[in-house]
Amino acid sequence: MKKIVLFDFHNTLATCDGWLDLEIRTLPALVLQHLAVVGLSPRPTTKMLNEASRLFQELRQRVRESGIELSAVEGATQVLAEIGIELQAQAIVSAVEHLEYACLPEVEITPNAMVPLERLRDAGCRLGVVSSAGYPPFIELALEKLGLRPFFNEIITSAREGLYKSDPRIFQRAVARLGGRAEDAVHVGDHAKYDVHTAKQAGLSAIWYAAHARSTAELHGQPWEEVACEGAKADAVITDLADLYPAIQKLGIEKL
Repeated sequence: MKKIVLFDFHNTLATCDGWLDLEIRTLPALVLQHLAVVGLSPRPTTKMLNEASRLFQELRQRVRESGIELSAVEGATQVLAEIGIELQAQAIVSAVEHLEYACLPEVEITPNAMVPLERLRDAGCRLGVVSSAGYPPFIELALEKLGLRPFFNEIITSAREGLYKSDPRIFQRAVARLGGRAEDAVHVGDHAKYDVHTAKQAGLSAIWYAAHARSTAELHGQPWEEVACEGAKADAVITDLADLYPAIQKLGIEKL
């Protein structure tokens, strides 16, 4: 019987492709551009910007492979140091904050997201978010903006935990903080590897929300056939969040 339900954030509860691109591709280059605009660094060359983006994507790949997460600020700082740019720490912190907050107006709620959240809350389930966000305040503010924050007892981010979602321990920590065991829990998300495969490795059930899965695969540069094969291993597959509560019912819901 399931009494804990965890949700991915991007392309599950909400969409904001510009924010995801910032987090996995463009952050250090945009930090350089922003600091040049405000007069805290020289104007970067195109070559410098391209190199910053290349190094950041390589860094994010190492994070995914190792399971050891870096915050957005740590990642940007490391990449800028690699290309020989040393800036005051507070300047980078402020630039990252500015760029992350600039994405908030683009955040949109996923269609029908409220439907299962209300039903799960009324059924007495404890709800949490497990996100690979590198800048935790963004998730809190985005959920507040969308009116979703009150539904969740815990917000777990990879940057805060130091673990990427390729490491099963991030799901185990989330379940423990919600007062349960892995077998009591189900995770819902759009990424076949990190929301299905890793969650099941952690001992949870997994539901693949596949409505945006193809675009997620494209953003991560993953072959769709490989993604679809992995996603099919989920305990249930849905393409509309209105179908989530019945899918969880089939797995069993235990009232707290």
